[in-house]
Amino acid sequence: MSDLRAWARQPTTVAGFSAMLGTLCALMLHQLPWTQAVPLLVGAVTSMVLPDNAGAKREAEALATDAVSKISGAK
Repeated sequence: MSDLRAWARQPTTVAGFSAMLGTLCALMLHQLPWTQAVPLLVGAVTSMVLPDNAGAKREAEALATDAVSKISGAK
């Protein structure tokens, strides 16, 4: 149960649910055709399925910071 709760609290999952709900509401109100809704729904599902990887973000920021400091220090 805690894994499901952690998944539901991820920013990407919340954004995916928001996009899906908004798209479904627009479809029901006939404000959006299916041709425009399908890519939005696919993006929403993708956002919910893929895990939020904050560790990779931190590692990429550290790598970029190290690279910039080495390049600027080499000149």
